[in-house]
Amino acid sequence: MTGVQTCALPILQHIDQRRAALVSTLVALRHADDPEPLISQGRAVGEITREPMGEEGFGFDPVMWIPSMQKTFAQMTKEDKNRLSHRGMAARQMCVLMAERWLA
Repeated sequence: MTGVQTCALPILQHIDQRRAALVSTLVALRHADDPEPLISQGRAVGEITREPMGEEGFGFDPVMWIPSMQKTFAQMTKEDKNRLSHRGMAARQMCVLMAERWLA
């Protein structure tokens, strides 16, 4: 188990409500004094499992159950994980913002 799992799973051992969200926020600046930074956010909602499941990924991946997939992030293909992960969502949103606001 990773440090995140070693810490979180024992704390949550007697907790039945295990709903959780992983959130990633990205900020892009054109320069240090940019008055209009771009901000994107991705959010993956799921549940913390009672035991790690899956071999891929890191951190919360083996314990973050995504109900729509019936898998943890560690059990998903890289393509599915990137499509559903908080980091992937934030990165895709940032690319759209950059194209719309900086390249248009």
